[in-house]
Amino acid sequence: MKFEGIIEEIALSLKAKDAKREEIISQSREIIRRSGSAVLSIHRGEFEAAEESLRAAKAALEGALHACKDFHEFYYTGPLPQAFQEYAEATILLSLVRDQEVPKPAELGIPPEPYLTGVADAAGELRRYALDSIRKDSIDEAWRALELMEEAYTLLKAMDYPRAVVPNLRRKVDVMRRLVEETRGDVTIAHQGLLIRRGIERASAEMEGRKEKGASGGGEGA
Repeated sequence: MKFEGIIEEIALSLKAKDAKREEIISQSREIIRRSGSAVLSIHRGEFEAAEESLRAAKAALEGALHACKDFHEFYYTGPLPQAFQEYAEATILLSLVRDQEVPKPAELGIPPEPYLTGVADAAGELRRYALDSIRKDSIDEAWRALELMEEAYTLLKAMDYPRAVVPNLRRKVDVMRRLVEETRGDVTIAHQGLLIRRGIERASAEMEGRKEKGASGGGEGA
């Protein structure tokens, strides 16, 4: 047969490619799982646990990248782009919450496109962080989270590229706008409530002080 040798060679190549694809799928699932665990740990304030999860995610990422060495198309197809995004989200969120320098895409070892959508998702997680800060009466921290959300939204809004260039970015930016508006309202109301509560507490303390002073003065006069 004229094509037998050619087809056999192609079959061997495709078999190797399929094996790498399965490896990448497995590594991608691990990246996503570990990154999700890191986000949960961050919201609990368990930063050491978050770092441990991210180290495991990084190891899986390196394995996936090695599997992509001869098949670069897997960078942009299959589960790996989602894994890139989840890893970026978790690492960026940890940096923002801890007020540290945000890593660049090259430092994370991921392409810029999923990095951008990871920034958008990290900004969304900051809303949860802001609400948690409100519940703890940490209004200054809630304001800081809001400012970070607004900064990310402003920068990403300017990235006006079609879906074919940066998939899902426009949709995520639209969601960010709503989250920023809702968070601004929540933080503002919480701040006003805190000021009112402090004012009442201060007035109550002053009244108690006057009562004690009056009682003390009355006793001396008697």
